[in-house]
Amino acid sequence: MDVFTVDSKRPDTATDKVPQKVLVLFSSYYFADKADKMLGQYKVSHQLMPVPSELSSSCGLSIGIKEEYIKEVLHIFEVEKITPSHMYYYEKGKEPIEYVHTPC
Repeated sequence: MDVFTVDSKRPDTATDKVPQKVLVLFSSYYFADKADKMLGQYKVSHQLMPVPSELSSSCGLSIGIKEEYIKEVLHIFEVEKITPSHMYYYEKGKEPIEYVHTPC
């Protein structure tokens, strides 16, 4: 098969919805560390990581989560009294977009 031939059985990644990553930033190391520990205890898939330079912050740590988990994560933060400072849709090499949570 020619590499430029379109395979109709393969999904088109440009049109299929791909789960986005939401990057949660915190105002202090304390909140980032507490969030990491609590999400681990609740068994929520996440990634503790440095804040990308595009989103520089005084804390330096952020948590990446899939958008599908955002409601659960925000509920855990409320219960555990964890306050995020900002949230962004983030993909390396692309412009970050502020995530705005609208309660149901």
